[in-house]
Amino acid sequence: MSLKILILTPRIPYPLNDGGAIAMHQTIEGYVQQGCEVSLLSMNTSRHWVDENSLPEWYSKLVHFKTVFINNNINPLSAFFNLFTGKSYNVSRFINKNFETALIELIKQETFDIIQFESIYTSPYLQIAQEYSDAKCFCRVHNIEHLIWQRLSENEANFLKRKYLKILTNRLKIYEIDILKKFDLLLPISRTEEKYFSDNKINASFYLPFGIDINKPILKNIEQNVQSIYHIGSMDWAPNVEGITWFLSTVWDDLQTELKDVKLFLAGKNMPKSLLKKENNQTVILGEIEDFSAFSLSKNIMIVPLLSGAGIRIKVLEAMAFGKVVIATEIAVEGIGLTHQKNVLIANSPEDFKEQLHYCFSNLEKIKSIGDHAKQFVEANYSKEKIYLEVVEQFQHLAI
Repeated sequence: MSLKILILTPRIPYPLNDGGAIAMHQTIEGYVQQGCEVSLLSMNTSRHWVDENSLPEWYSKLVHFKTVFINNNINPLSAFFNLFTGKSYNVSRFINKNFETALIELIKQETFDIIQFESIYTSPYLQIAQEYSDAKCFCRVHNIEHLIWQRLSENEANFLKRKYLKILTNRLKIYEIDILKKFDLLLPISRTEEKYFSDNKINASFYLPFGIDINKPILKNIEQNVQSIYHIGSMDWAPNVEGITWFLSTVWDDLQTELKDVKLFLAGKNMPKSLLKKENNQTVILGEIEDFSAFSLSKNIMIVPLLSGAGIRIKVLEAMAFGKVVIATEIAVEGIGLTHQKNVLIANSPEDFKEQLHYCFSNLEKIKSIGDHAKQFVEANYSKEKIYLEVVEQFQHLAI
């Protein structure tokens, strides 16, 4: 008997141009491919608004698909008054009466075995789901959100901004830990979140990582620029901006004169003006790109200089599946299970990044083994087909 699954998302998971959208889309696709009857209720937010006429035909495979517009823009005035409420401003921007009504209508229309909440930003509707449905309620945890904000606040130099970020972090932490305890099951995207839930006795969890389609044919006839470094990530996500800004000022400003033949390529949507100004002969700012595969295959060394953030870096796994050498901070690859100098190169300081980049461009043939091991690691541990086969089998037992 097919599982009936309703998925709630804090945005329409399209276009597939950032990790969050890709991860949510893959979950839906993975369930459908395993024979589940999947329905989707999405917030179409002002910050990630999507013209529904642009959605691919794939959405017709869903049993039900409904969206609700939500204005979740950051409003300085409402943010100020929120300080006096004691509530999490991060979460409050996703609370909407029309979305609540749409959820109730769907639950009354269909009997679901599982209602899956994508991230804690859909969790304000957990009580409604539990009141109107007997379905098991699961939360897919993409990040431990308060840890992202905690790291951002710790790295913030401005005193007043740091104080404000700490307030946001503390309120988010209280809300996050409390709400996660109320779900029937948590679905962490990395081993880091899984361990956190276990160590802090928050709730039962079942590991649901991002999967790579290892059978997908790799594009051929793409010429690689061997003398290249690249980074790709959504630049409307504060940790990405923070990390790249840090890398440019503490690493790349010095390395450009030392690695004169090497170019750095930066890609990602919503590139801020502060980074656009950094473009020069050795620093190419591309902004949003249409084809990650072609872009990644045409470049050599991937850098991921994250100083804050949590969860799993999907682009890291995708690059590794291509056999790319990745130089990253420990934060950037936490929860994946990689080994320094075997399938990844770890760099946590400017000196580390400089050393690893010098090593790579002095040993271009030798480092290919790191990329080969990276590809083998992904194929062994992150096969999409295997992941969703095991997940759906587990869900069928839990839904009884």
